[in-house]
Amino acid sequence: MVRIIYNFFVHTFGVPILVGYYLPKIIFSGKYRKSLGGKVGRLPDGFPKIAMQKPIVWFHAVSVGETVALAPVTRQFRKLAPNCTMIVSTGTETGQENAQAIMTGIDYFIFMPIDLPIFVNRVTDRIKPDLFVLMETEIWPNLLYSLRKKGSKIVLANGRISDRSFPRYMKIQPFVAKILELIDMFLMASETDKDRISRMGAPANRISVVGNTKFDAALRSVSKDVEKQARSILNLKETDKVWIAGSTHPGEHEIVLDCFQRLVKIYPELVLIIAPRHTETISSILSAINERGLETPFMRSSFDSGQRRQSQNIVVLDTTGELLKFYSVASVVFVGGSLVPKGGQNILEPVAWGKKVLFGPSMEDFRDARDLLLKVGAAVETSNGEELFDLVAESLDDMKHSAAMGRLGLEELAGHSGSAKTVARMLFNIISPEGKA
Repeated sequence: MVRIIYNFFVHTFGVPILVGYYLPKIIFSGKYRKSLGGKVGRLPDGFPKIAMQKPIVWFHAVSVGETVALAPVTRQFRKLAPNCTMIVSTGTETGQENAQAIMTGIDYFIFMPIDLPIFVNRVTDRIKPDLFVLMETEIWPNLLYSLRKKGSKIVLANGRISDRSFPRYMKIQPFVAKILELIDMFLMASETDKDRISRMGAPANRISVVGNTKFDAALRSVSKDVEKQARSILNLKETDKVWIAGSTHPGEHEIVLDCFQRLVKIYPELVLIIAPRHTETISSILSAINERGLETPFMRSSFDSGQRRQSQNIVVLDTTGELLKFYSVASVVFVGGSLVPKGGQNILEPVAWGKKVLFGPSMEDFRDARDLLLKVGAAVETSNGEELFDLVAESLDDMKHSAAMGRLGLEELAGHSGSAKTVARMLFNIISPEGKA
């Protein structure tokens, strides 16, 4: 009955909304064309038409944030199961680009089909995974029903229930509980997430708290060579003062630029690197820079065509998947999605470089990391642009104290890593109960 009701609403309301949203973008901007085939259940041309090497493990990470959390898990899992077939699906094109860039040992990358039986069954009939692993909280009823029917084991890994999504789930708790019954194991990031998934209806004997794999992911790409490359690309010296505003959203771009306009009068040598969460907002950033009479910025992509940053004191990071690398050159970092109600962005990446981190009050999606860093004094929360200005100025005035705060965060991050290995072992035990590869 639950599935009948769900499909009624999806077909009646969901399909028209999806068509109305995607079709104009596909026709007029070319967006989503790469993923369109996958969305309707078509697998890539190179995907095998014959049976694949068993066991088959299918991992799903909806977008960039989830692929970051998944990468250390797949790395550890491949060590345990070198002969299995590993498939990674994503829900977005940027997620797939990121997955292919940071994951090794994956046999096939695909796009997740829209959760309609006609599309989902087309994919599950071909793959027939022994184990399906969904990252964080991607709960798609038709997909889970289809996998269950084919005998697949299903695991929710790095499970997180955000402050925003939890009340929504509880409004339809009886419906959610029926779907959660289809999942064999819940590997949750924290005790809070464990309590929430239990209240949503997950069977208590299937829930474990294993920590957040993003702690492992953040430490992965940190090296002196990476920092050297970042400095070379932007022509920065080790003594340069650099403020990075990472993963900013509309409403924050303007706040950051207003602060910088004041800061550069005090610190003429200061360089601002602004990295929008979505590259399609870059035009609005450029307009805001122009409106404030600030110098034309250096675009990161222009380096690839042979240009070099000269005296420009604003850099716009207009490429994807590189923010972690450029955090290495920061004197102080502000992480966006937090001064506007977006739930925050990944604050662990700058911490992995030992950087002092500032963020706004909206950090619901990174609740555990926020609480940990605030507790040890490795980060500072700000509530508005005026406070942000004061905190950045304070950080630049006392670089030794900022560096000490950054070291505290790095030490705490290192102490909480290791969950990816635990998750990988638990997943491996499902496909190989005897513990043999």
